[in-house]
Amino acid sequence: MMKICLWLTASVVLILVCMAAPGWGATPRIAQQANQPKAENVAPAEPRLPPPPDRYELSPQKRAEAIAYSHIRYALYFAGVALALLIYFVLWRGGVAVAFRNWARRLSRRHFLQCLVFAPLFFVTVELVEFPFDFYSDYIVEHRFGLSSEGLGSWAADWGKSLVLLVIVGTFIVWIFYAIVRRSPRRWWFYFWAATIPIILFLMFIEPYVVEPLFFKFTPLQASDPALVAQIEKMLHRAHLRIPPSRILEMNASSKTKTLNAYVSGLGESKRVVVWDTTLKKLTDDETLLVLGHETGHYVLHHILKEFVLDELISLGFIALGFVAVKRLIRRFGDRTGIEGEGDLASFPLMLLVLTALSFFASPAVNAVSRHYEHQADQFALEVTHDVVPDPNAAEAWAFQILGEQDLSDPDPNPFIVFWLYSHPPIDQRIRFAMSYHPWTEGKPMQFVHPGEP
Repeated sequence: MMKICLWLTASVVLILVCMAAPGWGATPRIAQQANQPKAENVAPAEPRLPPPPDRYELSPQKRAEAIAYSHIRYALYFAGVALALLIYFVLWRGGVAVAFRNWARRLSRRHFLQCLVFAPLFFVTVELVEFPFDFYSDYIVEHRFGLSSEGLGSWAADWGKSLVLLVIVGTFIVWIFYAIVRRSPRRWWFYFWAATIPIILFLMFIEPYVVEPLFFKFTPLQASDPALVAQIEKMLHRAHLRIPPSRILEMNASSKTKTLNAYVSGLGESKRVVVWDTTLKKLTDDETLLVLGHETGHYVLHHILKEFVLDELISLGFIALGFVAVKRLIRRFGDRTGIEGEGDLASFPLMLLVLTALSFFASPAVNAVSRHYEHQADQFALEVTHDVVPDPNAAEAWAFQILGEQDLSDPDPNPFIVFWLYSHPPIDQRIRFAMSYHPWTEGKPMQFVHPGEP
């Protein structure tokens, strides 16, 4: 669910691993998944009547609905950040974290056992306080706008699963973090950053096997649409990328959501491409192939590795700045709050307070890079499907149009919102590019795909 993604992304240096992969849509979303049977296969959508859209168009009623929904989501994002900062502040200045630390000390003198007491108390407290916000944001709003097909019991079960994952991973990281801080009070910021690299790589590798199956059911796309898989294999061959059909998967998202998406996840032998069954039902095969071409582009253009390196460099800056800020805040307020130093477990909410603020203000830079990569993936999809589908430009434009309609994408987002929040270009920009990029008709070479190369 959205909360686990926010925790692990915004606090990558402390509790840390992104459990949701970048998606085809304008704003990544985590859906929840219960163990429900796969929806019956539905024939793909009928071919679209010409001409394809050259911009993102909605009916007046749908446009008003998309704007209302988008504005609520924007407000919820900023409200969520403010709420998190307020909670961390109260846990720090209100002495709650000190109380949790004292309970842990009374139960054991060993640092590891103290973490086993402190961290679950901390995470459960924060999640329970935020539960009403999560319920409104992830359940009420999605149902109000007809985007969710998930029952209350399933949503609650997935919220519990996310909490368990957070407690397990978070406790492990808290233990490592404070062990490093205590061993090296002056250089912990660098040593901990170095320690996060293998941890995050390991978690990214096992995530498709361990985390995703807890929320989603996956089946090989080959089982439901072998003809489409044959086309996908042709596209992958053209891209010089080897992903076996067993790792081209369909996810039964329709049991939880009515929105469309696809994504890539995993590293090395765990890498895979996943397309939601809702996408397969709403898009034609050609349009679906453009979606998967986009996701393939993230692998071929090494976006996952590049974003990992970027995230780690940003994390290093966060930890270094956080080291300075936390040290000064403890020096100034330590006597009043009962925190004994950076190595004190009670400093954890202060650490998160500082890092959440830093992450928030770094969002525009991170999202700008992400939008660049997503634009490249859109371009790659057009190039890699040229000569594979009859009209890749029309197929990609229609895919974006249907995606926007189904997901209620904002038809006219404020430039500030795009600058601060959008990890993907706005839908209208993507449609315009899809219809304007065709170097093969202009006698120009393609930038990313060169079919004649071995």
